[in-house]
Amino acid sequence: MMDINLLTAVKRRVIYELRSAINEHLNFKGTEVYHKFPYTERPARGIVLRNVNSSRIKLSPDDFAYTMKSYVGLARAENYGGKFMQWVWENREKTTARANDESLTSQITGTATNGTNRFFYTQQKPILAGYNNDQIADNFRQIELKLNGETTHADFVDGSRGMIVLPMAPVVGDTLTVSYYYGIVSAPGRYYIEILAGNQFVIDPLLQIKKEEVIDITTGTELTATLDHSGLYGDFDVLYLMKGTSDEKFTLEKGTDYTVTAGGVITFLQALAVGYTLFADYRYVAPTMGPFPIPAPLHYDDTSIPGIVLSFNNQIEVGDKVVVIVYPERQLSASVYMGHYRMGFEIEVFSRHPEESAEMTDQIIHEIWCNRRILLIDEGLTIEELDQGGESEEVYDTNTGDMYYKQSVSMQMMTEWKKFVPTLWDIQDYDTNLYAYLKTSKYIVTPDNKVFELQISPLADPFEVKYPKSGYPRYM
Repeated sequence: MMDINLLTAVKRRVIYELRSAINEHLNFKGTEVYHKFPYTERPARGIVLRNVNSSRIKLSPDDFAYTMKSYVGLARAENYGGKFMQWVWENREKTTARANDESLTSQITGTATNGTNRFFYTQQKPILAGYNNDQIADNFRQIELKLNGETTHADFVDGSRGMIVLPMAPVVGDTLTVSYYYGIVSAPGRYYIEILAGNQFVIDPLLQIKKEEVIDITTGTELTATLDHSGLYGDFDVLYLMKGTSDEKFTLEKGTDYTVTAGGVITFLQALAVGYTLFADYRYVAPTMGPFPIPAPLHYDDTSIPGIVLSFNNQIEVGDKVVVIVYPERQLSASVYMGHYRMGFEIEVFSRHPEESAEMTDQIIHEIWCNRRILLIDEGLTIEELDQGGESEEVYDTNTGDMYYKQSVSMQMMTEWKKFVPTLWDIQDYDTNLYAYLKTSKYIVTPDNKVFELQISPLADPFEVKYPKSGYPRYM
């Protein structure tokens, strides 16, 4: 949970748990749970959350807990508050997927006695080192390769290209399968989220492509080539030649060696060196995503940007904008400050039947303490005490003398709060050519008048730390 709206969120959750607990009893289905008697007609029975108090528990002098490593970060767009977005997380269950026994047999070439191909490519890339692992696979232990049903080992694995090299070429008639993990997090780049009227939001992606293979082996006769994506705006594109696995790199000069259109069509103005692989780094504007419905206040969305959880709060303003940054691999994304609160809840159970109030109280205590308490611990809500208080009576109708019979319940709960202070890393190469755009413009303006700010700032200002940070950084 966050450092703001904590009390509201916990109260809503307690009310939900009380409602669920009492409705587990067949005789009390439909019994309502109220917060401080907000009803106009007096019901025959019900449960009221009357009062809540809290006290803060500090875990360190400055509340610093650890440094978080993640695929995703949050930033403020220029001249926008971005107040509707509380924080963003990677969805740990949706960062990787598994390909089981994918067939590579169709890539076998040659004859029944003499194979001619040792290089095989997977359908999905990049190949990763394992489950929930963002490291690119680079050795045979990170995949499962089978030749004719028997385990074999690759000579070389290039996970970024989805390439597997065998020590010997299989022959026609052999079967070759591979199992591996691959990344399914959304493409790296910036996702500009904007609030629309009608409780909806849209997402405009400005995505980053690194080391896209444009030409496998150059011949020196190439006149044109086409990138995988269109929508190029600004001076982000860098073309360079590399040979094999060496670090030798020759960067082409835009306007002298090549030109490129917004549609991604490259025209070469000079002949390319022979025997190299041509790569490209660039950014492109993808089509607008959405509109998507805004979740209920203090709820989240985990479908609009695959692999990313967007945590919304209740400060929704039409036209507000925020930037979600998705990185190609996990890196330092925020300093996390946290602590605990001990909260006390006063609950009142009432009924016009003298025995129902006691039975309802027993049902609540039994269901929450025995069945729900352990589950809530996993969500950071620890119920320390749940006690039954005294009974009381109150006049329901002075004319008839009908009474209300009341039973009190007290609950002590400890919960945690967290504050994320972003560490922004823009997605740029150290190649100085990528910084040329900063000399001319601070914005990208597309033909349909979408504006992308090139200089973004953290959504939250760092804390003024007056004490040394306690503990050791912990990476998650």
